[in-house]
Amino acid sequence: MTTIAAEPEAGPRSAGRIRASNELWSRALTAGRWPLYEAAVAFAAAAWMLVSTKTIKVFAPLDRVSQVSGLAALQFRFLVPALALVVFLLLARRSEKYRLLASRTAFAALPGFTSGFLAAGVSLALRGANLPLNGTAGDAGDMERWAIMLQHGQMTHPGYPPLYPRIVWFVAKFSHNNVFLGLKHTEILTTAVLGPLTYLAWRFVVSRPWACVLALVFVPTLAEPYKAYEPLVLAVIIPIVIAFLRYLQTSPAKGLVHLAIAGLAWGLLVGEIFILFAGPFYWAAFGVCLGAAVMFPWRTGWRHGATLLGATVVGFLIPSYHLIDGLLHEAPDPYFFFGTSVDPAYTFVYLTDQPGNAIRNGTWPPTGELGGVGVFGVIVLVLTGVAIWLGMRRTPVLLTAGLLTGGWLMRFYLASHEYRDQLVRYWPRTTTFSLYCFLILAVFAVKLIGERAQEFLAEHQQLTASVREQAAAAKAKPETEAAAQESDAETDTRTEAEAEARVPAQRGRRTGGRVAAPFQTGMVGLAFALTLFTGMSASAATDKIMPKNDGSEGQLAWHAHFDSPANLVQGITKVNGK
Repeated sequence: MTTIAAEPEAGPRSAGRIRASNELWSRALTAGRWPLYEAAVAFAAAAWMLVSTKTIKVFAPLDRVSQVSGLAALQFRFLVPALALVVFLLLARRSEKYRLLASRTAFAALPGFTSGFLAAGVSLALRGANLPLNGTAGDAGDMERWAIMLQHGQMTHPGYPPLYPRIVWFVAKFSHNNVFLGLKHTEILTTAVLGPLTYLAWRFVVSRPWACVLALVFVPTLAEPYKAYEPLVLAVIIPIVIAFLRYLQTSPAKGLVHLAIAGLAWGLLVGEIFILFAGPFYWAAFGVCLGAAVMFPWRTGWRHGATLLGATVVGFLIPSYHLIDGLLHEAPDPYFFFGTSVDPAYTFVYLTDQPGNAIRNGTWPPTGELGGVGVFGVIVLVLTGVAIWLGMRRTPVLLTAGLLTGGWLMRFYLASHEYRDQLVRYWPRTTTFSLYCFLILAVFAVKLIGERAQEFLAEHQQLTASVREQAAAAKAKPETEAAAQESDAETDTRTEAEAEARVPAQRGRRTGGRVAAPFQTGMVGLAFALTLFTGMSASAATDKIMPKNDGSEGQLAWHAHFDSPANLVQGITKVNGK
C-alpha cells in the first residue's frame, strides 16, 4: 500500500512539472508569434526589393536616362505589393478574423520596402563596380585596411568601434576574401535592414501604425548608405533607451534574480550596439542619466532599481570595455569640413560632407521665412510644443525631450570651443541626433492629436445616441405618461450614458459599430498615404546616391566605378583617414 500511495504522489508532481514547462513554452510561443511574424514580413519586404533588381536586366549606372528608368522600375516593383497590402487592409476592415493580420502585414512591410528600395538603389548604382561607395578613399579605405588587418590576425584601430570592420571581414569570406566586395555587400545589406530594425525597435514603445510612421520618417531622411551603421545605431538606440527606462520604472514588481538577468541582457544588447558605432551615445548620455534619475523607483524599490542598473552596467562593459579605453586615449576629432562653418543652430536638413550643388549654387543654411527659420522648421517646432503640452506625462515624450535637450546643449558647448582648440569633436553629427528627436516629438504630437480627436468623436457619438434614445422614448409613450415620468427618464438617460462611457465596447455595439468603423477606415487611409510617401521619399533618397560627378553624395558611387583596388594606401591609419 505504501508503494501504491507513493506512485500517485510522484505522478502528479512530475506531471505538474511537465505541465508547467509545457505551459511556459506555450505562453512564450503565443507571445512571440506575432512579433516574429512582423519581423519576418519587414525583412521579407526589404529582401523583395533587393531581389527584384535582378529582373532589371538593362541598366547603365553612369547614364542619367538609365538612372531615371531604374528609379521608375524600382517604384513599380514597390507599388505593386505595397498597394496590394492596402487593398488587403481595406477588404479586411470588417472582418474580425483578418483585420489584425492585415494590419500587422501592411504596417510591418512598409519600413522594409523603404530601406529595401534604398538598398536596391545602391545595388544598381554600383552595378558593374568591384568597389564599394567611395572606392578606396576616406572611410571606405579605412574600413578596407582594417578588414585586411583582421585577415592577417592584426587588431583594428583602438579608437574606432570594432564591430563593423569585423562584419566586413566576415562578409568578405563569401566573396573569396575580397574585402572590397565584402564592404560593398555589407553597405547594401546594412542599408536594407535599417527600416525593419527601426520599426521593430519602436514596437517596444508604440503600436504598429506609429512604429511604421517613425520608421518611414527616419529612413529616407537620415539614411546614409556610405556609413549605414551610423543611422542604424541612431535609429534603434532611442526606442531601446525608452523601453529600458520604462522597465526600470516597473522594476519593484519583479524579483532581484530576474532583474539581474534582465539587466545583464539589456547591457549586452546596448554594449553590442555601442561597439557598432559610439557617436549617438555621447549625445544621449545627459538625457539618459536625467531620465534614469526621474524614472528610478527611489521610494518603492530602490534595491530593485539598483540591481537592474548595476547588472546593466556590467553587461554593457563586457563588450565595450576595450573601445572605451581606446576612446579615452585617442585625440578628439580634428576633421573640418563645410558643416563646421555653418550656423550651428540649423538642424532641420542634414547634409553629409559632400553637399554638392546645395553649397555651390547658394548659401547654406537657406534663409527661412520666419525669423530665419523655414516653414518646415516652424511646423516641427510647433508640433514639438504640442507633444510636450499634450504628452507631459507620456514617458516617450518626456525622455525624447530630455535626450534632445542634452544633445542640443552639448552641440553648442563643443561648437563654442571649435576655434579655441582647433578641434571639431564630431559636433556636426549632433545634427542627425537633434533632427531625429524633433521628428519623434512631431510624430507623437500627431499621435496625441489623433487620440484627442478620437475621444472627442466617441463622446460626440455617445451624446448623439443618448439624445436619440431619449427622443425615441418620448415618442413611444403617451404625452400624459411622459410628463408624469419626466424626471425618472432623465435619471435613466444619465445612468445609461455613464455606463456607456465605462464600457466602450458596448457603446460600439449599441451604435452599430460607428465608433470602430472610422478607426478602421482611418487605418486604410493612413496606409495609403504612407505608401505614397514611401514611394516618393525612398525614390528621392535613392536618387541622391546615383553616380554623379558633381561633388554630391552621388560622387561616392561615381568614384566606385573609376577607382581601382591598387589605389588603396597600405598602412595603419587613424580615424577618418587622418
